[in-house]
Amino acid sequence: MTTSPVILVTGASGVVGSALLRHLSGPPGGGRVISLAHRRPVAGEVVRGDITRPWLGLSPGDYRDLTAATDVVVHCAALVHFSATARSLHRMNVRGTGHVLRFVEDAGARLVHGSTAFVTRTRPEATSSAYAGSKADSETLVTESGLPAAVARISTVIGDARTGTVARLQAFHYLVGMAMWGRLPFLPCAETTLIDMVPTDVVAAALAALARDGSARGKYWITAGPAALPMSRVVDTGCDIALELMAEAGTAPPDVGLRKLQPRLVDPALYDAVVAGVLSAAQGASPGPDAGDDGVPPSALRHVTGLLASYNGVAPFPTSLGTIPGGPPALAESAADSALRATYRYLGAIPRETWTLGW
Repeated sequence: MTTSPVILVTGASGVVGSALLRHLSGPPGGGRVISLAHRRPVAGEVVRGDITRPWLGLSPGDYRDLTAATDVVVHCAALVHFSATARSLHRMNVRGTGHVLRFVEDAGARLVHGSTAFVTRTRPEATSSAYAGSKADSETLVTESGLPAAVARISTVIGDARTGTVARLQAFHYLVGMAMWGRLPFLPCAETTLIDMVPTDVVAAALAALARDGSARGKYWITAGPAALPMSRVVDTGCDIALELMAEAGTAPPDVGLRKLQPRLVDPALYDAVVAGVLSAAQGASPGPDAGDDGVPPSALRHVTGLLASYNGVAPFPTSLGTIPGGPPALAESAADSALRATYRYLGAIPRETWTLGW
């Protein structure tokens, strides 16, 4: 009889980590799961620590006990804020990974390292480049350590495939949430630009399978791959769901019609040269008493070009879904569309004031 490995999860309160905990606590289950948490509350067995500090911020006794208990570490803890300083990103994503690697070595354990698929799309104009660069550096540490490790390159994470629930709103969620309610008149993106999105529960199932597969080594792409959806479809779906929600609530659309407020996709070069400048100037010239309600938040204007730069003009990601023993199947386009709809429904239930604050 095979004994289930004892799994230590870092970043268990985050978008990916919390989904992984739910997955590991469900069927087939049967294994012990320990969360290394810093401050936020986490369900289940928890050890309080800090990956940015040596020995994970634990006392010598607690560190010794944890290394003795752990068979596999799934490292999900990361600083994902795209506006974070290079120093903060390095401290959490690079130095923190170094401390986790030392723990893995001391424990004689295996590592499943949560990374990002965008390590292959770092470009100066992309908002995510500093973050992706720090994750690329962390991947280098993992590879050069020589420890038994699987690197999971995770794409844009959306809500649970069934419920649309996501533990915390991130930049992409703000982008599509604002778009669905007509808060962004233009998006610097071609209609055919592919948006690679993976539901949280699919990511969790893939990470759990890698943790339970003692032979898992190398890089795995936790992505939609050929099931990535064109941006035009992403925008159309958001408008469809917004109209559905308004109809269900008995709220008549405004006279101008929500369809007419749907974002227009424009060439990124044209957006940078003309559209963003015009919108910013108009906003600055006449903010008015209702600028926060119907205008485009300045922070959104600053971020939107850089955020979409990671998707524009690039080849689709490969995918490892469907090839991981015991893991989830490859996403079908219909499944990606269904998960996107569920995510929009979840975002649509959030107070609309959320989409006027920027991110």
